[in-house]
Amino acid sequence: MPRKPLPADESRSDIEDLLPELGLTDAFLQRPAGIGSVRHAIVIAVAATISWLVADAVSESVLPLFAPVTTLLVVQASPWSTLGVSVQRILGTGLGVLVASVYVNVLGLSWWSFLIGVLAALLIARALPWSIGGQLQIPVTVVFVLAIGPGSIGQDIWRVLDVVIGGVIGIVAVFAFPSRPSPEPFERAMRLYRDAIVAVTRRVGEESAHERAPLPARAQHGYVYDSRRLQEFGAATRLELERLGEATTFNVRARRMPAGLEERAIRLRRLIGVGLQVRGLVGAANALYDREGVEPTLRAGELGELVDGLVGLMHATLGTGDAPVGRRASADAAERSERLAARVQALASIASARHDQVGEMLESVSVLGRADHIRRQLDGYPQAEV
Repeated sequence: MPRKPLPADESRSDIEDLLPELGLTDAFLQRPAGIGSVRHAIVIAVAATISWLVADAVSESVLPLFAPVTTLLVVQASPWSTLGVSVQRILGTGLGVLVASVYVNVLGLSWWSFLIGVLAALLIARALPWSIGGQLQIPVTVVFVLAIGPGSIGQDIWRVLDVVIGGVIGIVAVFAFPSRPSPEPFERAMRLYRDAIVAVTRRVGEESAHERAPLPARAQHGYVYDSRRLQEFGAATRLELERLGEATTFNVRARRMPAGLEERAIRLRRLIGVGLQVRGLVGAANALYDREGVEPTLRAGELGELVDGLVGLMHATLGTGDAPVGRRASADAAERSERLAARVQALASIASARHDQVGEMLESVSVLGRADHIRRQLDGYPQAEV
């Protein structure tokens, strides 16, 4: 399917760093995501049962348990995560079974051989650039093999083949019956991020110039600490986008999902930009208001009016409630933006008329500039048809 053209001011490199890396290295770092749904549990149970039946029918192992055990370990909610985990689990389990089988056949089983075997497995696993789950798979498998005890070379080979049988059946099960990707966790994270941005912006207008006494030199307004948390909301939203990207890769059920990863990456990129500018507004207001010896050119009421206009434009452009963030602006968004732009210009003229010296109004101009930059970013926020 051809990619849709991006907005004129958006380059593909601007959004690709938000999307998940799906290379071989990342496959080795995939971590199990847990049992995602009842359907996922049913798929795992059925696949493990089939693995046991197949291994019991064809394997010459005395106890063909490695096939269903491997299936239990590799089946994930999405095809990509299953592939990533399977690479680790099949290689880790196969390597552990093979080495431990040879080891126990040569040295036998005693307390000291058990200790040396487990320690060696841990040291080998530690050296591999895998996730913690993939690393631990090797010593866990070694413990299984050592507990079962020595066997023939033929038994050892079949133990490894059982691992392959279980892994293949697990992969086939997920590709044949994948879970439908859900964009809701990403959209929920976007809403939380948006609401946090709006809340911090509103606090700038409500709390600046309202302290009973000037703040100490190193004290901060309360909204400064909330603004620092915006980075956490952005990181959490980016993680959900990465998870959604992994869930859609190689997934035939992802074709009917409304909107694509690029559209969501653009919306997130723009929201991150708005959040960064809001943090800039916070810093400028924090330095200007409620400070000993500082008299802002922009009065408290004027700042409150400016922030109210910003918050109203955010609601109109980014939406409110449970609707996807920024997918459809309200009808009055353009009018709000024009009014806010006119007010910024008017306040800039007022500020310049109040002081002859540029330095005396610099901080107030910085507040106005930040506010207008946020307005411009909101004007350019992607609006997609839904």
